[in-house]
Amino acid sequence: VAVTLGLRARSRTADEVPSGFYNVFEYLVEMLYGFVEGSAGRWARAFFPFFMTFLLWILVANWMELVPGVDSIGKWESMGELAIHKAEAAARIEGVHLDEEELHHIEEEAMEANIGDLQRGVFLLRAEANAEGEKPEDADYTLVPYVRAAATDLNFTLALALISVIMTQYYGFRAQGPGYLRKFFQFDANRIATNPLGAMDLIVGILELVAEFAKILSFSFRLLGNIFAGQVLLFVIGFLLPIANVAVYGLEAFVGLIQAAVFAMLTLTFMSQATISHAHGDDHH
Repeated sequence: VAVTLGLRARSRTADEVPSGFYNVFEYLVEMLYGFVEGSAGRWARAFFPFFMTFLLWILVANWMELVPGVDSIGKWESMGELAIHKAEAAARIEGVHLDEEELHHIEEEAMEANIGDLQRGVFLLRAEANAEGEKPEDADYTLVPYVRAAATDLNFTLALALISVIMTQYYGFRAQGPGYLRKFFQFDANRIATNPLGAMDLIVGILELVAEFAKILSFSFRLLGNIFAGQVLLFVIGFLLPIANVAVYGLEAFVGLIQAAVFAMLTLTFMSQATISHAHGDDHH
């Protein structure tokens, strides 16, 4: 925010020759706008805000995993308490009320299962089982972090995917009107009468429709999977060989940048394709 406000103030000073970081920032914006313009043409001004917002917002969300303390500082909760929180959250979604007896039963079941694997304490230490394979009572605790990396939450990635796909359809209809639906429902009786293979167009249209819904899953789980895997890697390498985390940090910073760029560029590509007519014999943009 401070960088944005500072650059905005500099941009309003017409009699001052830009220099330093302002020139670098202006060069980057012009380069990225040129990239969008080369892909989207006359739709560049409409698509550029989406492209940059996805790029910067996802980049910040991805790099949150590199901040010390994120996902590793929190409060200790027993497995029973955690089970109660999950049950209450599920009940709120379904509009069901759980009484004290039901909550107590849920807590007892979770505690009896003894499925915890962490000892309560200052550090994250695994609980050692005794000779009979039983873990101590304090192994029934888990760490609930105060702050999580945003991109490791499916709610975040799914919301971005829905925005991307919905706005793609919006610009498709805006550019082509009702004719945009011909991309999904391709049926021409005259074409089929002259060439029975024309019936394949109907199948292709259905596949295109399925692909639009598949983009939601693809966008969501690609971003979630890559960043979540990176965060797990940081924890594992930090536990086994802390000094090696320096190299892993660099790798994850690069992966975070690549994933943000992939999401933004795919959205730009799909939006650009949606504005192009696919009707037979029609090649206007």
